This record gives sequence, C-alpha cells and structure tokens, in this order.
Amino acid sequence: YNFNQTPYLQASKREMMADYALPVAVITFSFIGSYLFSEVSLDQFNAREVDQVFHLPDPSNFSLKVVLAGMMFGFPLSLLFFMDQNIAESMVNSPDNKLVKGTSYHWDMMVVGCLNVLLSIFCLPWMHAVLPHSPLHVRALADIDEHVE
Repeated sequence: YNFNQTPYLQASKREMMADYALPVAVITFSFIGSYLFSEVSLDQFNAREVDQVFHLPDPSNFSLKVVLAGMMFGFPLSLLFFMDQNIAESMVNSPDNKLVKGTSYHWDMMVVGCLNVLLSIFCLPWMHAVLPHSPLHVRALADIDEHVE
C-alpha cells in the first residue's frame, strides 16, 4: 500500500506524514514505554568510574611485527570498503535516479576515509556507505513528482 499515491489529504500533507512517520513513531513509543510502563521494576545498571576513557598507544613502542600485521589486516579491509562504496555508488547513480552531478560528487570516499581515520584514533567502529541506506538516502533527498489518479 503506497500512502503517497492515495487521494486522501493534500500532496504536501501526505509527503510530510511519509517523511516524519518514523521519528513520530519513535518519540510516541518512547513516551509510552517511559511513562505508561514506569511501574515495571528494572535493575539499575552500575557503571564504574574510569579516569581516562580513551587511551592512545605510543606508536614509538610498536614493533615491526605489529606494523606488518596491521598492514596485513588493513589492506583487505580497505579493499572491502572500496568495493562496498563503489557498489553502493553504482546503485545510487543508476540512470533510473536521473541524478545531476554536483560540485562535490567524488568527495564521498575522501570524507569516509577521513572519518575512519578519526574513528580509528578513538577506537570506534568504522563507517561506510553500506546498503540499504545509500539508495534510501537518495530517495529521501529527491524531489519526486507523483501523480494521483
């Protein structure tokens, strides 16, 4: 059932409801879970205090084996990221989407690389343009004309 192609409401209201359905649902059910079920007893999570959250190692202490092992594991991972990014790009750049190249068309790999360097320094997980969110992102940003009969 495609709500955007129904004759109910005006097109702008249908589009607004389709765009904001997920955030409204999350906020609504967070409220329901927090206030209507407040009588449910839960064990409190006990966290211990830590003086230093991120501990950055001293690179001068790395042996040659550690550097080579990092390169051995990093090279296939960089190939995986490159392939995954290009697969997502080819799906997004499909002729069906009728995209127009902007001024920063090829910056995505550089931005992802810079973000992953920063994430690596702080021992956080890496990010890349995985499926399915790249095609969904294009669809969300697109101006689509839909005709209702």
